[in-house]
Amino acid sequence: MASMCSESRGEAGDFARIRNTCFEQATQAYMMGNKALAKELSMKGQLYNLQMKAAHETAREAIYQQRNPFSSEQGQDRLIDLHGLQVSEAIQVVKAELALLMGATRSAGEGTDHDLHWNRTPHQGLSRGKVAGRP
Repeated sequence: MASMCSESRGEAGDFARIRNTCFEQATQAYMMGNKALAKELSMKGQLYNLQMKAAHETAREAIYQQRNPFSSEQGQDRLIDLHGLQVSEAIQVVKAELALLMGATRSAGEGTDHDLHWNRTPHQGLSRGKVAGRP
């Protein structure tokens, strides 16, 4: 799993390094009074930032799909494996999955039968959540 995550995130890391170099060079150009070059380098940095975000999104999708090959059968309990995702990505996935579950139960004319259970740790507050059916 670790190698899959590092491979999937490698391209995004490359874009981040190039982006950072562009922004550093833009700062240097600005400090030397070359505002036109600074603006050009800043724009390049912004483009690399967009490419980095797109690469992270592609990696997130690939990692999530590989870790969660859901069956198409209805009525099965689903566990969502968020390993390999960044925290912000995991939150986004949980929100999307809950929206799908809520929509599926509403379209079937039923109330929601899923709860989100959070584990609490003494020093960290909310730490982990899982969707579980009601008894």
